Amino acid sequence: MRDEVAFFINDQSGSGEAPLVASSAASALPGLRIQRNLPHSSIELTRACSALDPQKTKAAIVFGGDGTQTYALRGLIDSGIPLYPFPAGTANDLAQEQGITGCRDQLEKLVRTESIEEVRVLEVNGIPFSTVAGIGIGAELCEEYNDLRSRHRLFKKASQRMNCEIYSALALKNIFKNWGKGYQVRITRDGVSEEMALSALMICNQSTLAGNLKVAPGQSKHTENFTVLIHPGVCGIKTVKGLGAMKFGRIDSSFVSYKTSEIRIESLNGAPLSVFGDGEILTRSPVLEFRAYPKKLKVFRA
Repeated sequence: MRDEVAFFINDQSGSGEAPLVASSAASALPGLRIQRNLPHSSIELTRACSALDPQKTKAAIVFGGDGTQTYALRGLIDSGIPLYPFPAGTANDLAQEQGITGCRDQLEKLVRTESIEEVRVLEVNGIPFSTVAGIGIGAELCEEYNDLRSRHRLFKKASQRMNCEIYSALALKNIFKNWGKGYQVRITRDGVSEEMALSALMICNQSTLAGNLKVAPGQSKHTENFTVLIHPGVCGIKTVKGLGAMKFGRIDSSFVSYKTSEIRIESLNGAPLSVFGDGEILTRSPVLEFRAYPKKLKVFRA
């Protein structure tokens, strides 16, 4: 009988209030046994999720942002235990996509009725991710943002109030740092290979990034293909204009966009390419292969 619910609490996510939120959420699930976990690292979180018993566990409720969710799903996707991405982080794109608000009444209803769906997850070099991934300016921004949050308490607090503004400022900083430079790559998809310079490339498994950037309008985890969004050329004024338009809900004409089911990206100079995804740096490699992960993820949906 599946009468256990596993809570995974990241007390470093968002404003650090996940433990209090989890305590309140527990009272919304009467009659179920709550197993509380407070993993001390991302690796520990993945291992703890992998160790859950599918015969006993009704749901894995993960309190944190997208970075926390991505390490949890790595441990859950092969077990078939459904993920409840409780939004308690700086960015909560997966929860937003699933319509999950963090409301106690919603939690009780969705778990009680087992409102679950199977969604496609993508992978890069075998590493799964659920939302949006990419290389270029986005990866540099992600790496700097996470480094600043981990080292500076004031920055972490400020990011709660001015998340979009901080993302925009860091994006501009990295564009100017790389002004006149681009990532030289070879892209192969659908039997076609092309060499090009680019400032940013995104692999979109859903429509939004960072809460409000409409990177791939209409993109769904239920379709066969994912969206590739590329800003070709070196960093410059077109990059600034293109990313600025995206902030206001438009895809600028300077972007190239298409759908595919598999794509290979190679660094022409052999240097490793950093890949961001789900708010984390997923991997670094001179050759990147994106495709659908072999198994689907069970996840709650409002």
